[in-house]
Amino acid sequence: MAADVPQSVIRKLMGFTIAMVFLPLLTFFVVRYFVQNTIVSGGLAAAMANVVLVAYIIVAFNEDTSNEKEAKKLE
Repeated sequence: MAADVPQSVIRKLMGFTIAMVFLPLLTFFVVRYFVQNTIVSGGLAAAMANVVLVAYIIVAFNEDTSNEKEAKKLE
């Protein structure tokens, strides 16, 4: 049973997945280059992961669902 998922949803999910992997790592090593305290760089990397997560939630809530509403009206 295949679900009919729009390509835009898959692209958003893949983009946020890549961001969730690479942005905290990049933040950790860039901050560690300037500040030798790993607690600071680890904390900022965790904060960056939370920023990506919150951005994904905001994008998901603002997604257009007009097609689903029209399908429910037709039933």
